[in-house]
Amino acid sequence: MQKDFLDWLNHWGNLQKNLNLHLKKNNLKKIILILFAILFIACSSSVAESYSTGEEVYEARCSACHGKDFEGRVGPALDAASQSASMPDSYWIQTITKGKGSMPAQRLTDKEVQLVIEYIKSKY
Repeated sequence: MQKDFLDWLNHWGNLQKNLNLHLKKNNLKKIILILFAILFIACSSSVAESYSTGEEVYEARCSACHGKDFEGRVGPALDAASQSASMPDSYWIQTITKGKGSMPAQRLTDKEVQLVIEYIKSKY
């Protein structure tokens, strides 16, 4: 019986070693894959576009969710009848740069943020 136990223990030890070796190889593959993905993303990053008018910013960054005519789609309406129409600029700046609810933060320059706010408000 002792021999059976020692054989089982030896077999279990070999299984553990093989499993550890297999896990190490898989971890190495995962690390290489992650590094490749990071390198690919970093190399494919394009230069950020610069917008010169609020309309350009809105069309490029806002209209897909808020609608071409501010009527709302996935995001809420931004027309004169909307709740946001009466909000101060600080509310708009915070919402655009930090996000709110399901709206993600937008990476825009301070100038672009101000341009898009002025554009939206000019349409009221």
